[in-house]
Amino acid sequence: MIKFKSISEWKSYCFSTHERYINNAYFENWIKEKSICIFDYSNLKNEYIKCIKSGIEKAIALIGLHFRVKYPKYKFYDLSQAVEEGNIAGKGILKMVAAERKKRHNRYASIFIVDKPVKSQGAVLNYGEALTYVSEGITIFTFDPLKKYSSKFLRERTMHETFHLLGLNVHHEETKVQGYKQSVPCNMEYNAPSGRLCRKCKDALKSFWKGIEYAIKEQFVENTTH
Repeated sequence: MIKFKSISEWKSYCFSTHERYINNAYFENWIKEKSICIFDYSNLKNEYIKCIKSGIEKAIALIGLHFRVKYPKYKFYDLSQAVEEGNIAGKGILKMVAAERKKRHNRYASIFIVDKPVKSQGAVLNYGEALTYVSEGITIFTFDPLKKYSSKFLRERTMHETFHLLGLNVHHEETKVQGYKQSVPCNMEYNAPSGRLCRKCKDALKSFWKGIEYAIKEQFVENTTH
């Protein structure tokens, strides 16, 4: 657990975390494009996809960003390129997306919904879990198309991972900050038990985007002051 002696110290820390991403050319491209595209390769019911899209949009709105969420009908990715021993390989997705971005000059973030377990650095993510590469603007959700999911679970799980994509690189339990009430549940707990984002985690995201705005001299969050 990382401990902070005050709220101002916490905000300052979160402000500075933009530095690890801003030197990645594609990170700056996708945040300036202000667009996130959902690519569905899961065979989930349409109502489930709508819940996922709703969760992404709610997370964006809670921060005060104005990013568009799109759902292209045409799927130009060949996901078989990223399959290894029956799993979707995270590194395979990165390689595939990098090639398509170079070819098509894409500038948006990409969210993949797949129906196979996802492998990353030796670990395998099971159904209902997700993997995010913030600098590259890529998130991969894995769901079982034969399982029934509640709309609450889908929205809250999607919000959680979208907050990671938008710059929150720690979970609620991983930090303790003097000055905040230990209010739970928070969406940024590991199991995303709520649709509510606590003040500590919301301040973290707001401070992160203030750092982005300071670095590239462009406003992203509504009513932000430096």
